[in-house]
Amino acid sequence: MFDDLPREHFAFLPTPLHRLKNLGESIGLNNLWIKRDDQTGAAFGGNKTRKLEFVVGDAKANKADTLVTVGGIQSNHCRQTAAVAASMGMRCILLLAGEEPENYSGNVLLNRFLGAEMKFFPDDAPMMLNNRLDEIMNTLIEFGLTPYAIPAGAAYPVGVVPYAAAMQEVKTQFDEHYTLPKKIILATGTGGTQAGLIIGAHMLDLDVEIIGITVSRSAEESEEKVKHLIERTIDAYPEIRTFKPKISIDDTFIGKGYGKLDDGVVSAIEMFAKTDGIILDPVYTAKAGLALLRMALAGDISADSPTLFYHTGGQPALFSYSELG
Repeated sequence: MFDDLPREHFAFLPTPLHRLKNLGESIGLNNLWIKRDDQTGAAFGGNKTRKLEFVVGDAKANKADTLVTVGGIQSNHCRQTAAVAASMGMRCILLLAGEEPENYSGNVLLNRFLGAEMKFFPDDAPMMLNNRLDEIMNTLIEFGLTPYAIPAGAAYPVGVVPYAAAMQEVKTQFDEHYTLPKKIILATGTGGTQAGLIIGAHMLDLDVEIIGITVSRSAEESEEKVKHLIERTIDAYPEIRTFKPKISIDDTFIGKGYGKLDDGVVSAIEMFAKTDGIILDPVYTAKAGLALLRMALAGDISADSPTLFYHTGGQPALFSYSELG
């Protein structure tokens, strides 16, 4: 799928797929699985590494020598971009929303180790920083560089198609177990991963509900974002047949807000860790994990229904939360 697109192969693929036997038994699910995109490589891995194979392929095809992207202070996307840039011998510039921390920890510390140049914008929200990309790109071109701009979360068609292709990987792995999931549960932020999975399911004619647990936006905003990304990707890649996507978004687990800890998030981290040794992050996957737990306990998932928890990574952010200690 999308084999003709420019691509650099550096992710550890296919990522593992295995049962969560202990967690499943504890919450009454007999057929619970996890997809481990937290193990894609690139400085602790995560879902953006899969995307960056196509992003960097496109950058290289455009003769770029510098990757420029944006995100929050503890952005997993920025950390993975920095790691990939280092491995590809490219310069990396990160625009980060928020005050520069007095002491570097988590992803910010890793960015420094990876050689990325970080610029901090205390008055900007992460999504606002996309608006600064053109200005930064023009400045870098004046300095004689050939930069390549990556929007937040690589949420644009080049960053969506990798997760359409990932759905083929999921199907192949599940075919070995003679079952396919009825539900896929994942955290959704900028929306590209969920958009890609929906496109992939469509292209493979799979009957699966892909449920995005939004970590910041309302369900309405997130649905519109995912819908827009799907439409843009269909326009960019004619091999995708036009379709009316079913977009499932749950915004009841945002809690105190983006990156804010609450008791439910902490409980989800502890539950996954104590039952199956799976580490979630407090910003994204723990909210999706909390959703899975509550959906199961409320009977929203039947006991024998094949269910996939899609782990998108992000664990280094844990080390910036001293209150978890």
